[in-house]
Amino acid sequence: VATMFVFSVPAGTDVPAHNAPQPYIAIILSGEGEVVTSDGQSRRFHPGEVLFCNDLTGKGHVTRAISDLIVAFVNRAEF
Repeated sequence: VATMFVFSVPAGTDVPAHNAPQPYIAIILSGEGEVVTSDGQSRRFHPGEVLFCNDLTGKGHVTRAISDLIVAFVNRAEF
């Protein structure tokens, strides 16, 4: 069973360090977002790009909305 949800994040939103609650795929539908990993690596994502989030333990990652952002998350018990 898979679930999908879509949400919007206003530009300038900073989500403090957190872990993925379970493995999921994030699909950027519009806007620009940035993810900073616990080792300081930063990557920006744009519409159409997909990322696999699987940092279930450790220090997690920080998420930022560079512009108004709409993201779809798809998760399931196992990938």
